[in-house]
Amino acid sequence: MKIISSFFLALILFWIPSLSISKDLPKVAVWDLDAGNIQPSYAQDLTSVMIREIRKLGKYDVYSQGNVGTLAGWTAKRMQLGCTDPKCLTALGEIDITRLISGRVEKIGTRYTVSLNLFDTQNAKSEKAVSEFCESEDELIVVLQMGVRKLLGEPLEVSTFTTEVLPPEYKDFGTGMEFIFVKGGCFEMGDVFGDGDSDEKPVHEVCVDDFYLGKYQVTQGQWEKVMGHNPSSFKGGDNAVEMVTWSNVQRFIERLNSKSDRKYRLPTEAEWEYAARSGGKKEKYAGTNQDGELGEYAWYLDNSGNQTQPVGKKRPNGLGLYDMSGNVWEWCADWYDAHYYQNSPRYNPRGPRNGTFRVLRGGSWYTARKDVRTVNRIWYGPAGENNTIGFRLLLPYP
Repeated sequence: MKIISSFFLALILFWIPSLSISKDLPKVAVWDLDAGNIQPSYAQDLTSVMIREIRKLGKYDVYSQGNVGTLAGWTAKRMQLGCTDPKCLTALGEIDITRLISGRVEKIGTRYTVSLNLFDTQNAKSEKAVSEFCESEDELIVVLQMGVRKLLGEPLEVSTFTTEVLPPEYKDFGTGMEFIFVKGGCFEMGDVFGDGDSDEKPVHEVCVDDFYLGKYQVTQGQWEKVMGHNPSSFKGGDNAVEMVTWSNVQRFIERLNSKSDRKYRLPTEAEWEYAARSGGKKEKYAGTNQDGELGEYAWYLDNSGNQTQPVGKKRPNGLGLYDMSGNVWEWCADWYDAHYYQNSPRYNPRGPRNGTFRVLRGGSWYTARKDVRTVNRIWYGPAGENNTIGFRLLLPYP
């Protein structure tokens, strides 16, 4: 296993998360929409829109097709067969999924048709069907949102629907934190260059939803606005905050969410790597594949002056994100497991259910070139603090 350095080993502490009780919601599975005369990738995007619309209702625990495959242990071949027959519906019911939604989006001439079906898994039968039509692609998202609400018997709150193009950037006005929109997608996660460590293998396909990610690492000034103090060793309002434990970051997020009425959180490993690699590209460092160019993009051992530096002074990666390689290690949401990639879900992996250490990504001012690679993984105790560790935040969409 890897750690930051033996020098800091004594700082690793252990933490037992507090128990919480969450309300059980009925589980709904959403199958990928079939595509008729439209690109399959567009049908997948529309499926994501439908899943988000259901989640907005706050009444259901929503499982994508990929989530169901992982939960049920079904093979990829089995997943391609669909699940509207009584045998499959019964199998869904046995894993506590109460309803299944499937459908098709088809273009005939200039007209689009959205056909959605709701199945009762407890009785293994069709419960309801809805068809909607529109004359242009611009209306398609609204039609899909209305269709899924009709299917579930929900009021048609038309004012909540939107087909607006998402803003490329968002700003939290309370703290000044800036966020870049990251369009979700699928990519090959892990040691794509073949020169990494064992916990970066095997390379495996992962898909993530859309999200906003902090343009910069959270600064000391931003931390102080929320928490009222600055714990950092290397003082500087525009420098990345450090000496923050994973547990303290959770308290920061709780306070920030309470003040802003948002749902900020730490990125998962998969979301972090997808963003660091400029949207899942084969990118060795955040912004470049060239060793000779690394100093233009990252603060690391060779150029940092043995301390953190103000954020955003190096070149950004292809998404406009700064310091994804170097300056400070960044906490991720996941527990660490050296073998997690062997069994990782394809869709939105969240890491192991439990563990002892949390994941860090990106490298720092104190690390060598190899450690600022975009696929590099290390671990640290969630109650441990260090002047090489900071974080950046993610804002889910919507």
